[in-house]
Amino acid sequence: MTSRRRFLGGAILAALAPLPVLGADANPADAVARRLRGPLGLQLYSLRHQIRRGNAQTVQAALAYTKQAGYPEIEAPELYGLTSSEFRRLLDQTGLPCHSMMATYEQYESDLDGVIRDAHTLGATHVVNAWIPHSGPFTIDLCKKASANYNQWGKKLRAAGLRFAHHNHDYEFQPYRGAPLYEVMLKDTDPEYVDFEMDVFWVVAGGLNPVTLMRRHPTRIRLLHLKDMRKGPPVHDYAVTIPVNWDVPLGTGRVNWPAVLGESEKIGVRRYFVEDESDQAREQIIQSLHYLKTVAI
Repeated sequence: MTSRRRFLGGAILAALAPLPVLGADANPADAVARRLRGPLGLQLYSLRHQIRRGNAQTVQAALAYTKQAGYPEIEAPELYGLTSSEFRRLLDQTGLPCHSMMATYEQYESDLDGVIRDAHTLGATHVVNAWIPHSGPFTIDLCKKASANYNQWGKKLRAAGLRFAHHNHDYEFQPYRGAPLYEVMLKDTDPEYVDFEMDVFWVVAGGLNPVTLMRRHPTRIRLLHLKDMRKGPPVHDYAVTIPVNWDVPLGTGRVNWPAVLGESEKIGVRRYFVEDESDQAREQIIQSLHYLKTVAI
C-alpha cells in the first residue's frame, strides 16, 4: 500500500517536474511587450579566469571590464585575497556598487562577525552561501544541519541589517522520500531569516522547472542567477557534474526566459545577476546583457 507520505512526496515531484522550456524560439505573441526592470548585475565569478588572487590590479581590470560591458553592479563571489576595504576601494574607483556578496560556509561557521564587517564595508545588503560542504551524495542529515545553521546565522545577520540567502546548485534536488531535499530546506528554514538565491541553470540541471519552483515558493526566492543551458535532452544531475561549457548566452539555450523573468517580477525578486561559467564568458556576458535589454517579458 502506498503511504500518505510517499503519495504526497510523489505529488510534489510531479508538480515540480519540468515543463517545456524554450529559448530564442519562444513565441513573442505570448509575452507582454515590456523589458526586465532589474536591478541587474554581474556575478564576478564569470571573470574569474582573468583574476589572480591577491592581485588588486587584476581585480580592478575585471571590474573595469564589467563596467565597460554595461553592467551597473556586481555580486562578489569572494574577495580574492584582498581585504574588504581594499575591495571596496576598487569598487569605488570603478563606480560599481556591490549589493550582494558571498562567503564560504566555513566563514559563516567560524567568523560570522567578520562576514558582517565585510558586508558592511562593501555596502552589501545581501550575504549568500553558495555551497554546503559534503563529500558523496547530499543527505537529509546534511540538509537539516545546514538548515539549522542557516536559521541561526540568518537571525544574527538580520539583526545587523543584512539578508542571508542560500544559493543552489543541483545537489539540493536529490530526491528524499519522493520530494527534493530543496523542499526540506525551504520547510526547515525560517522565512524571516533565510532567503533563497535561485540559480536557474542548476534548477534545470536538477530536472525541475524554475517557473514552477517560483510559483510554489513566491515569498522565499529573492535573488536570481541568470544562466542558460545549451539545448538538449532533460538532465537529472545531483552532483554538479555538468561541464562549464554547457553555459550559453541567455536566449540561445533551453530556458524560457520570458516566462522565468515574468514570473520573477510577479514574486518580487530583489536582484538579478548574470553568471557565466564557460570559457567564453567574456564574450557571452555581453550577449546575455543585450538579450536582457531587448527580450519582451
